[in-house]
Amino acid sequence: MRSLKNKQTKKMVAVVIPLSNRAELTEEERLSLRHLEHYLHKYDKFMVAPQSLEFQYPGITVKRFKDRFFGSVKAHMNLVMSADFYRAFHEYEYMLIYHLDAIVFSDQLEYWCHQDYDFIGAPWIKHKDAPYSGMPEYEGRVGNGGFAIKKISSFIKLYSSNRLAVDPDQYWKQTYGSRSRPLQLLNYPKKMLKHFPMFNAIKHEISGLRHNSEELFLAKRATHYLPDFKIAPVDKALQFAFECVPRYCYEANNNQLPFGCHAWQRYDADFWKPFLLNNVD
Repeated sequence: MRSLKNKQTKKMVAVVIPLSNRAELTEEERLSLRHLEHYLHKYDKFMVAPQSLEFQYPGITVKRFKDRFFGSVKAHMNLVMSADFYRAFHEYEYMLIYHLDAIVFSDQLEYWCHQDYDFIGAPWIKHKDAPYSGMPEYEGRVGNGGFAIKKISSFIKLYSSNRLAVDPDQYWKQTYGSRSRPLQLLNYPKKMLKHFPMFNAIKHEISGLRHNSEELFLAKRATHYLPDFKIAPVDKALQFAFECVPRYCYEANNNQLPFGCHAWQRYDADFWKPFLLNNVD
């Protein structure tokens, strides 16, 4: 638990808007910002942009990071899976990650911050039309990060963790336990290196990820490094946001809109059209 003094000195939440490495916004991105400004106008907002990009937007502060963190999914994951990214917003308790393919429909931001989750985003629901249908590592988890609330102090602790990713003895037993004696002797230094966080902790594990997905990492591995890391349950997350098969999600959510959605154009854009602020200046 944070101290009372810490709670008093920190602001509750900032809206954090990651940009690409281009200065021009599409009409759909401007629509996303229109919703943000209409519903969440009272909150501090930051656009995350490359150092070299000449860009500004009225009423929103631009916070810059190195160019290498932009231009690809992997580059973005390298940014948001770093403790330094969250330290840049240390004066806040939470951040709302708001990609420009997200839409917000109301001001429930303080309500969701008060739910005291470390992470909440749209759930990966079980449905035959979901893009991850039949993939058990996704189904029934909460993980989408394009429209998500994160508790900043928890993410700093998570990505700064020195807890070992794997037990050195277990690693040795599984990898080389049945190998020949000469091969064991040749690879024994690998076991020794596994005792050092530099070679066997969260940063090392992240560097070897193949799926480039912070979301799946959080769903599967966050509690290994931070045992009390708290992700919202699927039913609660469905009230927070939808992503794919929004018609099904709407019915499952008692025919109510969520706080927001992600990738609205990619998954059944026609469903969302009646709820869009196309005529708001």
